[in-house]
Amino acid sequence: MIQFNNQNLFNSGPATTEPGPIQARQHVGETPGSIGGPLIHQGLAHREIHQQGQLIADTPGQLHTLTQAISAYLDGREATLTDEHGRDWPSCVLHRFEPGEVTRLGPRYTIDYRLTYFQLRP
Repeated sequence: MIQFNNQNLFNSGPATTEPGPIQARQHVGETPGSIGGPLIHQGLAHREIHQQGQLIADTPGQLHTLTQAISAYLDGREATLTDEHGRDWPSCVLHRFEPGEVTRLGPRYTIDYRLTYFQLRP
């Protein structure tokens, strides 16, 4: 079960996460007319973690409440993301939330969504 900031916002439907690579932040100090240049290491860049899934509810109003609760985390604050395998990803910020259209799923309603988190200190 995926959680963000210890909140079960995504347990109404299936969801998966996909962590991106860890990358170094580097600058090549090139001087005009020189051959080569020093490589300056500037720490690690943020890691992107993508999540996609489906929110399911009994009414469109309940789906709206779920999407509003998720959108409230687009506030730039760091929290821990716990993925579907129980792994913790600390220092994450919710960066992007892309909800789809509300559709019927038998007697219930659903929205497909995609999220992007930035893990600031991988």
